[in-house]
Amino acid sequence: MLERIPAEEGAFLNINKNALITILVCTGLSMLFLRTGILSMLYLIPLGYAVIVTGFMWYTFFAASLTNIILVIGMNLVSSNNSENIWMDIFYITVLFLLFAWIIGGKNTRTAYRFILASAAGAAAFLFVINRPDSSFFVIFNEAANIILQASPSEEMIETIKKILLCGGALASVLLMFYVNRQISIGIVSFVKRQKIDRGLSEFFAPVNTIWVLIGSLATVVCAAFLKIEMLEIIAWNVLVVCGIIYLVQGAGILMYFLAQKTPVVRVSVNILLIIFVLSPLGAFVVGALALLGIAENFRPIRRKEIKQ
Repeated sequence: MLERIPAEEGAFLNINKNALITILVCTGLSMLFLRTGILSMLYLIPLGYAVIVTGFMWYTFFAASLTNIILVIGMNLVSSNNSENIWMDIFYITVLFLLFAWIIGGKNTRTAYRFILASAAGAAAFLFVINRPDSSFFVIFNEAANIILQASPSEEMIETIKKILLCGGALASVLLMFYVNRQISIGIVSFVKRQKIDRGLSEFFAPVNTIWVLIGSLATVVCAAFLKIEMLEIIAWNVLVVCGIIYLVQGAGILMYFLAQKTPVVRVSVNILLIIFVLSPLGAFVVGALALLGIAENFRPIRRKEIKQ
């Protein structure tokens, strides 16, 4: 999840023909995925592939953003809708393009920190857009709630959902989307190039002092809830969620580290069982156990620390 992927160096104005074609083709695929229901959550994969293969982060971002703007405005004019909410939609998608391109192609910052910062910014953009009734995302949110509840959600239910989103739900969702899209992008590049370009979870270690941030945020959540300081509680919950995810990843890394030493049959069997458990009522227990395993390594090294922090 969280080690930087090497990208080819290249001056901004010296893009070659093959790289340009790759970026344009991947941009087209991204636009197609974005407007296809079943693939709409995977629309960042082609852009991740383009950044990794060509090394041109900014060209990929500008190509995708401009194409999306042209398509959205064009479709709006054709439908004679002239809705003002297209600017909110354009804003949100453009922000996600930029953040994901930075996660993939950014330099001089550890990938863990890029994920955290990008996810926080993406969650802020999402919360800003979802709270505007003139946004199509607000409409989609209400429609999804109607389908899930099979009835119009009550004010109390809507407020509860918003509270969950504010207290880390939005951040966790954006981070998960970025992570899944990045990992699939890396997997496709590795398959096409026939070489491993990512060291994987087995060599991921939580940033130094994360444990103290975890303890501090947990204490702050309790104190803020007791003192009824809502804004401080929301901030503390988001920090706590980030720390929890980091240790969940570290716990998964420990599991992957030991599985790497087993036979392929054992690895596949354990992974299948893990997926079954996660999707079952025991999912919360499995996730919690992995997070605790990750926290435990902070006090007693379980793996040989061959990777620099």
